[in-house]
Amino acid sequence: MPPAWRVRSLLLTEADFMRKKSRITLNRMNMWQYALLLLMLFTFAFYSLPTFFGEQPSLGLHGQTSLTEAQRTLLADNRIEPLKQVQQGERVELVFASQAEQQRAKQLLEQQGYDSSALTLEFYSNAPGWISQLGAAPIKLGLDLRGGSQLLIGVDLSFVVDNQTKNLVDMLRTQFREARLRGANVARVSEGEVRVILPEVADQAPWLTIIKDSAGTRQDQWTLKRSGNELRLVMSEAERTLLANNAVTQNLSILKKRINELGIVEASVQRQGQDGIRIELPGVHNPKQAKEVIGATASLAFYEAQADSRFFMADRNGQAVGLARKPVLTGEHIVDARANMGEMGQPQVNIVLDSLGGSKMNQFSRQNVGKPMATVFTEYKTNAEGKLRARSEVINVATIQTALGNQFRITGIGSLPEAQELAMLLRAGALTAPLKILEERSIGPTLGLQNIEAGFTALAFGMAGMMLFMMAWYRKFGWVAITALIANLLMQVGMLAVLPGAVLTLPGIAGLVLTVGMAVDTHVLIFERIKDRLREGGSLANAIDFGYRSAFRTIFDANITTLICAVVLYAIGSGPLQGFSITLILGLISSMVTGIWGTRAIINPLWGKSSAKLLRV
Repeated sequence: MPPAWRVRSLLLTEADFMRKKSRITLNRMNMWQYALLLLMLFTFAFYSLPTFFGEQPSLGLHGQTSLTEAQRTLLADNRIEPLKQVQQGERVELVFASQAEQQRAKQLLEQQGYDSSALTLEFYSNAPGWISQLGAAPIKLGLDLRGGSQLLIGVDLSFVVDNQTKNLVDMLRTQFREARLRGANVARVSEGEVRVILPEVADQAPWLTIIKDSAGTRQDQWTLKRSGNELRLVMSEAERTLLANNAVTQNLSILKKRINELGIVEASVQRQGQDGIRIELPGVHNPKQAKEVIGATASLAFYEAQADSRFFMADRNGQAVGLARKPVLTGEHIVDARANMGEMGQPQVNIVLDSLGGSKMNQFSRQNVGKPMATVFTEYKTNAEGKLRARSEVINVATIQTALGNQFRITGIGSLPEAQELAMLLRAGALTAPLKILEERSIGPTLGLQNIEAGFTALAFGMAGMMLFMMAWYRKFGWVAITALIANLLMQVGMLAVLPGAVLTLPGIAGLVLTVGMAVDTHVLIFERIKDRLREGGSLANAIDFGYRSAFRTIFDANITTLICAVVLYAIGSGPLQGFSITLILGLISSMVTGIWGTRAIINPLWGKSSAKLLRV
């Protein structure tokens, strides 16, 4: 007969077995979870370092690798001494102690005849060089914290009206020809006015029907005035207003796309007046590149090249190229454009057309194999008199070797940067109407350095207050919460620095403070559930497991509803609202990671296996 201790060991109840099993598997995390958590924390903490090191104002001088003796003497005579000179490629960067010295140095160099377009107001990171070489950079500050550039752009509405007038003239001529109605004279009189002289025949009804249908006189688009055989079509005020609104609205949409192509997602693009658009570029003190891209109206058109044509256009070498009067295809059918280097080492742009454009190109090329086709680039720029003028040139003439589809490439572009700029403009869309830069100015921080310091001081005091509360109320677990709060803040700063185009605004600082407070709520919910289970007599290990499991659903529901609101706010908002929502979104993600996953990774190995009934936490 077996001894008593043997009998007792064999008489373990199923409940005892399950309890033992749960105690073994309770509060465990896999090694890959620890590894992934540490990787995230170290990565974002690393990318947050340049922000804590800070920045200093600097002035970039392009086209030279060091200060000339004349420039050095000029700055010294005006008691301006750069803290350091940093050579970066084909430019030298002068670092100053204050923005006042930075601005003063720029003014002095401009007064001495230095090209203003080659001077850039920048900020130099104080972080060690090896950190910057690994791609880490400080958070970009918004227009309200750092200032930036503001552009006031005018939309050329007369171009839209005149373009619509020319289209009507072409449409009437085409429809008369297709209906085999001869003898009518159609001409553009002025912007918004077309004259039609009908032939002297008994029955003029066929011409009148086409005119009324094409001009949309029944929809009050054009007003028809008749005097004998002469008809005048005058664009109505309602149609002018509609065209103006459509042009400004479409240009607003396209400008936002172009700004996104530049990586400035926090820019504010708003309509101002009837034909004005105001653009604010936070952190961009030299808007040279942005101005060139934003204000450019670029498009491509493909023409049949005809040696015996009376319509000529110059190519890049100044040689005249004969072209057909009407293009085979215009740039409105381009849906994508990518620049790269071709097989022969020449820059090229790969074009993708929509279905209609691909069909037109296929039909034309199939019927004209062996004939030349020209690619014409058109750009609108402001001349010396301040008026917008079109500049068109043939950038490529190629013989059609085979039928083309909706994908092909164009060559003959000067350099790869030019090809990349052309591809970006085509990809962002051709503007409905040319733009004119009416005003360009640099904006200083509207809220000032004091308010920046006040915002971060508020964040620091808030963090300190919450840390004291957590230590006093939860003791040992409070230290875990403090560690998670610090990790949460580092993750938020790191994510803001990594996210392309993200800009920190004053509302963004408010978002940081808010998410830190919400992270404390996560810890309070978990710790209170743990204390409730301990009061019921459960072991600490069981209480920890219960606390995290029971609080997770509440925490998840609260954060996901707030996350939905933040995403909607980002989608429909702009400027400061987006700055607030983006920090809120990132803060919700980091607080979930550090508050649930991070704290448990610390608590599990320390107290997760404890069988104590009571522990003051």
